[in-house]
Amino acid sequence: MSWEDNRRMLIVQAAALVTAIYAFLVSTLTMVENQTPRLTYGPMSQRDQERQIYLNKIYNSNDVECVNMLRMRRAPFFQLCTLLRTRNLLSDSIDSSVEEQVVMFLHVVGHNQRLRVIHQSFVRSIETVSRYFREVLYAIGELRNDMIRPSSNDTAPKIMGSSRWYTYFKVQIVPYTFWK
Repeated sequence: MSWEDNRRMLIVQAAALVTAIYAFLVSTLTMVENQTPRLTYGPMSQRDQERQIYLNKIYNSNDVECVNMLRMRRAPFFQLCTLLRTRNLLSDSIDSSVEEQVVMFLHVVGHNQRLRVIHQSFVRSIETVSRYFREVLYAIGELRNDMIRPSSNDTAPKIMGSSRWYTYFKVQIVPYTFWK
């Protein structure tokens, strides 16, 4: 046999070995996949109904209940959702509306809730709750220039006119000398 024939034979043997390993792996994975029982979930409509009942309880309650649940009245809540939607900071997804995303965010922030609690209340996965929380947090952060005013260094007139409090706000310049 020549050197070229040996080379061709070696290439054919290597290709046959790779094919045999691939066939073994595919058959093993198929067997394992068929042996593990599949998880069956309840109908999605039941979860959707539970979630919608919970959200309707928030949306259609009076302002006192809405403040207790969201730390915000209904009108400002819907204005915030409209603002986030019109500026394209948030958008409705197939699974969740902007209002639901903001409600989940406000529950976490307003009640110091963990994502696991929100996951139970809204019948969503923890990953979904976490994703929406980050998206709303980013969207709220984008409103920082419009919603947050920098603090003023001016002293309030009430303090300025009061001898009781103004003494604490007076700045006295004391000359400092290095040599006495």
